[in-house]
Amino acid sequence: MPGIQHIPVVVAAGKGVRMGANTRKQFLMLQDRPVLIRTLEAFDRHPAMDRIIVVVPESDMEICRTQMIRPRKFVCPIHLTAGGKNRQQSVRNGICQALALADDPKQSLVLIHDGVRPFVSATLLDRLLHTAVQTGACIPVLPVTDTLKQVDEQHRIIATVDRTRIFRAQTPQVFRLDRISFALDHAEATGFAGTDDASVMAHAGFDVNTIPGDPANIKLTTPHDLALARHLILSQTV
Repeated sequence: MPGIQHIPVVVAAGKGVRMGANTRKQFLMLQDRPVLIRTLEAFDRHPAMDRIIVVVPESDMEICRTQMIRPRKFVCPIHLTAGGKNRQQSVRNGICQALALADDPKQSLVLIHDGVRPFVSATLLDRLLHTAVQTGACIPVLPVTDTLKQVDEQHRIIATVDRTRIFRAQTPQVFRLDRISFALDHAEATGFAGTDDASVMAHAGFDVNTIPGDPANIKLTTPHDLALARHLILSQTV
């Protein structure tokens, strides 16, 4: 896709409380290397990526740079930036870095991705970029397969929710850089806290398209997820 810059913004600034480990989940070892490194390698292998921005806790920047990134031979330039008080602020910090590095924000796509989703595939990236080039905003989603129930304060079922239009959002969520920058500024100015980057875009009035996600593109949040990830590595070449 000549003329368009592709800049992943990998957000790895969380505390990982639900993992129940002393080490932040993005730095946990997954077989022979940390989760975050596996995530970065997935983007680094893709030939369309121009540079990668990694958002980590400020206290971890030096160790991440010297002990995790520098010893490995990445093709893409890696840029570290400090996270904020919450995920939305961390994303905003990463987008500010992308603005400083991009030749033209209107001709740049950012791929905002959870640092603890190490199994993002080249096929999914290709499909996301194809749609985002045409629409300016695209995210991967998965259908909900379980029956959904709405309950009241006493935990009694009051309705069965129609799941035909309900989907689970994944990352990377891909946006034109100038638009997501505007949307994040708008969220800050209006006091809006989105649950993901697509909700921030929608709050600013932008349409966001979807494509089918990948069930293997799991987010490592709990010890069960980590065990599943180890099984995936053993059962396939990752």
